[in-house]
Amino acid sequence: MFIHLTTHSTYSFQESLLSPAELVQAAYEQNMPALGLTDHFMLTGTVEFVRACKEAGIQPILGAEIDLEHGRLALYAQSVEGWANLCRLVSALALREDPHAPCSTDFLEPFSKDLIALRVPQSEETAFQLKQIFNDRLYLALQDPAAGLPTANLGRRLGIPVVVTQPVYCLDPQQTNLLRTLSSIRTNTPISHLPEEKTTNRNVHFASEGEMLARFSGFRAGLEKTLEIAERCQFDLPLDKPNMPKVDIPEGMVPTQVLREKAEAGACSGKAT
Repeated sequence: MFIHLTTHSTYSFQESLLSPAELVQAAYEQNMPALGLTDHFMLTGTVEFVRACKEAGIQPILGAEIDLEHGRLALYAQSVEGWANLCRLVSALALREDPHAPCSTDFLEPFSKDLIALRVPQSEETAFQLKQIFNDRLYLALQDPAAGLPTANLGRRLGIPVVVTQPVYCLDPQQTNLLRTLSSIRTNTPISHLPEEKTTNRNVHFASEGEMLARFSGFRAGLEKTLEIAERCQFDLPLDKPNMPKVDIPEGMVPTQVLREKAEAGACSGKAT
């Protein structure tokens, strides 16, 4: 059995061709019991995704991708607390002076509780650093059968399980030309000047379970690990329930007084600058 863990919707701005509902429909047609959404630096499509999954009887796996040095890291919430940490992390990254700069492991660690991490191995040093943060919640992603043995060997040395994944940005391989056009628009670069990995025919479509079994026939354990991650990420995201932050109110004051003081302080600070 195999499920897709690293799908991307149009909320990954100008990276994907698919809405959350279209991704869920594709999973439904493939009889996949669960589906992961990992938009790049974005959680905006989560509510739409969760509602579509509930209607289809599919377990939503809530995640996001962030940039580390030399590649992306997929993160998945295991619980409501993990979801809150993922929201905090994405927000903190967006508030940096350069929101598109790679995230360091030091920046990542305080937000790591109840998050599962999935990373295509780039170096043993990076894998070891992530292992120190996530412990048994770290998996190595295998996206190319040709990299299977080196990835498996690294996993054995560091005690990190390997899971087969395929990044999804379109429904079928015939749509890769549209993805190249989208990459050209996003980067403001002529198609003829795009990096080679953006112009070659990549496996970034919603592959069926049979197709994945054929491509990764020698790594069935890695295919089945997708279900293990799904089992670890089962929780109900409370929808339509306000969850406002708690603010400590000084004794003898009411919330409107505190708000007024903060607004006046902010206005004075603005005038001073």
